[in-house]
Amino acid sequence: MGPQAGPVLRRRTVALILGGLLTGLLLGFMDVTIVATAGPTIISDLGGLSLYAWVFSSFVIVQTIVIPIFGKLSDLYGRKRFFLMGLVVFMIGSTLSGASQNIYQLIVFRAVQGIGFGAFVPATIAIAGDLFPPEKRGRVQGLLFSVNGIAFAVAPAAGSYLTETINWRWIFYINLPLGVIAFLMIYLTLRESRNAGASAFSDWVGASALGGFLALFMMGLFLGGSTFDWVSWEEAALFAGSGAVLLTFVAVERRAREPVLPLRLFRKRTVSAATAVNILRAMVLFGLIAYIPLYAQAVLGGSVSDVRNVVYAFALPTTLGILLGGLSLSRMGYRNTVLVGAGILVGGLVALQSINSSSSLIRLMELSVPIGVGSGLMIPATIVAFQNSVQRNEIGVASALAAFTLNLGGAIGVASLGAIQANRFSAQLSSLLVGIPPNGRVVLSDPNLVGQILASPAALARLLAANPSLAAFIPPLREAFSQSILILFLVLLGASVPVFVAGLLIKGKDKRPSTPQAS
Repeated sequence: MGPQAGPVLRRRTVALILGGLLTGLLLGFMDVTIVATAGPTIISDLGGLSLYAWVFSSFVIVQTIVIPIFGKLSDLYGRKRFFLMGLVVFMIGSTLSGASQNIYQLIVFRAVQGIGFGAFVPATIAIAGDLFPPEKRGRVQGLLFSVNGIAFAVAPAAGSYLTETINWRWIFYINLPLGVIAFLMIYLTLRESRNAGASAFSDWVGASALGGFLALFMMGLFLGGSTFDWVSWEEAALFAGSGAVLLTFVAVERRAREPVLPLRLFRKRTVSAATAVNILRAMVLFGLIAYIPLYAQAVLGGSVSDVRNVVYAFALPTTLGILLGGLSLSRMGYRNTVLVGAGILVGGLVALQSINSSSSLIRLMELSVPIGVGSGLMIPATIVAFQNSVQRNEIGVASALAAFTLNLGGAIGVASLGAIQANRFSAQLSSLLVGIPPNGRVVLSDPNLVGQILASPAALARLLAANPSLAAFIPPLREAFSQSILILFLVLLGASVPVFVAGLLIKGKDKRPSTPQAS
């Protein structure tokens, strides 16, 4: 399936198709940040604080499971139908999420949103790959993923405004008009021609095995350190089970006639190298997104506005890097673009090691800029490397692999860094508690609670009002918390070096001729 060929699609038609794709992506990317902004209000209304993390986890886990499956289905049955179906499912999930009466309903309906998001994101990337020849795909993919930076900039303000002036439920209802616009733009403009040689999907066992592996693996990551101890039989069972199902998946895919994720793709050096770059880069990017704002607030004492500015200092350069990466591909090729981005990322992380508890917020923001630019440069390069390494009838699988590896790397990064930070801070907190008065020792014995108190000026003020004797212990607590995060920046530096090494294995450019579908 592909965009219907005339000799050349009209410029206006292409613009409308791109507008629909951009609107759909903005819808999905905004949803993550806007929900986080309204989170405290949602919990105060619905309750269920212990299950709060699953409002986000259910969305991420489900979309990660379905992305590769829908990518394959779009190769067989067409991108348009899965883009439209995904939007409809996402809007249904948004409507139900806004109408949730308890935290359990919200978690389930967020999973429904995840199914929709997992359907239309790979379809979006694949439509853009179909619509343009290889030499123009970089610019288009850069344009599409720059929406992520726009979402970072707009969503917090939109979320706080809707929550404070109307109701938190409107952070979900606002998806409906945007979704309808994206639906109509694609429905009325995109025409697909059927691939007569395509066969029906038959790899149901492989799809089930892939879904089972990802479900067990992602649950192990999200439950570790919170619901279960990392060193526990429950975690061992989840990861051992995911490993066993993965082996089953590999065995099934080697014999499948139309595999949901063709393993032969990984025999191509560029695909394997781009996979490694995507996973490692996502580990670094999402790890920094999680812990740089926390460091600004809990260690440097920043306000909510300060934290927002730190996020902007990271997100806006990332958007700039995505746009520059897309524009540079036609001249530099995938390999050089990835290497330049990885080099800037490594340099930025080396500079980040100079941060300490006496640093200023301005300094933290300055160091966030090159890290964001370097990470952003690599995003369109890896997506186009995936797409240009496969035949046209496998662009859906390649696009899904690009989106899927980003999700997987982000989940691995945040979970592993969380385990390191928690263990490091717990060890330091234990030694500090020896010198704290007994009444304060009870309050500060929970590392998670201490982190929340340090990150909230209001909570810290209440603690000191009730226990004035603890004032002298706050600076060493901040320093201990600082050290537990600074070690993460060193770990991320270590993870960024293999990104550069993997980039060396990517081939520079795809030299195969192509037939342009759009002017």
